[in-house]
Amino acid sequence: MKTLMSAIATALIVASASSQAVEHEFIAADNSNETKTCISAASDDLSSLKKYVRRSFDNNVRLMSHALKCNDQDINTFAHTFGAQDTSEYLNGKVSSKYRIDDSVQIIDTSAYQPDTQGKVVIIVSSK
Repeated sequence: MKTLMSAIATALIVASASSQAVEHEFIAADNSNETKTCISAASDDLSSLKKYVRRSFDNNVRLMSHALKCNDQDINTFAHTFGAQDTSEYLNGKVSSKYRIDDSVQIIDTSAYQPDTQGKVVIIVSSK
């Protein structure tokens, strides 16, 4: 039991030490509403995301999830990739089951290489 507890404590220390403050800056590759929708989703701006869904997809999130690709990913996966909790949760409840993300199981590889990233990371966003 002591071995298990010390292994868990070590894993938590490693996980907290490797979590670094990374700020993502999203830059639109074009001026389309679709690209703005992708940026809203990834930057966790739920009100802006809903506005673009109303404007460009007739308020149909399911249609948007089928039609829109953000940097070659579906919009829910794209938002989830950048830790956008609010928009990912909203999209997860609205999109078809094909595009839902299940966070109930997490596999953490403590030996995986973690690049030393701090500060701002610029991401160019395009839609299809």
